[in-house]
Amino acid sequence: MKPFCIVALASLAFLSAKGQVSTAKILAGPIAQNVTDHSATIFWITRENAPTRVNYGTDQDSLSQIATAAPVPPGENGEQEHRAKLENLSPDQNYYFEIPGESGTTAAKGQFQTEPSGYAQIGKLRITDGPVFEYLDSTSAQIAWTTNSPSSTLIRYGNNPNDLRETAQAPWGKETHRVLIRNLKPNTRYYFVVESGDASGSGTMVKTAEGSFQTVEQGQAALRNIEPRR
Repeated sequence: MKPFCIVALASLAFLSAKGQVSTAKILAGPIAQNVTDHSATIFWITRENAPTRVNYGTDQDSLSQIATAAPVPPGENGEQEHRAKLENLSPDQNYYFEIPGESGTTAAKGQFQTEPSGYAQIGKLRITDGPVFEYLDSTSAQIAWTTNSPSSTLIRYGNNPNDLRETAQAPWGKETHRVLIRNLKPNTRYYFVVESGDASGSGTMVKTAEGSFQTVEQGQAALRNIEPRR
């Protein structure tokens, strides 16, 4: 999987049912998931219901294509998942996307690169699902992903996307990768990169660019099984 870059802003403004402006905090994402040669899924989580449109295209100054996520009922703690699938993409092409905010503003944006045609037959290590968020509370986060071959499991993370010096890992040798990051600060945004390497029989590694998440406030309910790995 080619690296993708994410820039996440703090909140997403929208009109409530009463016509008042409200703010939906982006707790996790946006993240480009399950990128293939012709499709990708943009995933993010807010604490409340919010707009689900994604504008995207190959020219970052003209995002003329639109994808809309299917409505999903809020979770038991009020979290709202948003998942928009981008289809009919061109292989080996850089795409930019943004989540619109209030009055023409941008709530969050990022980019990713599609895989080349026939990438599945090349034999290199790749991420086939995720990364996804399975748990998020005030001091910890669990992130999971799947690779096409047994390999190592490592997450680099930190408060600064340019200085991911903290690490969390799990034992080598699985296709399902799951890491629980501990000792985080409440109500704080973290940036992370997932890595898998030393794949069985290939000697290759795969790495994503920065994604992000924000821990919940102290005393606020944890978000459980937000998007378990399939």
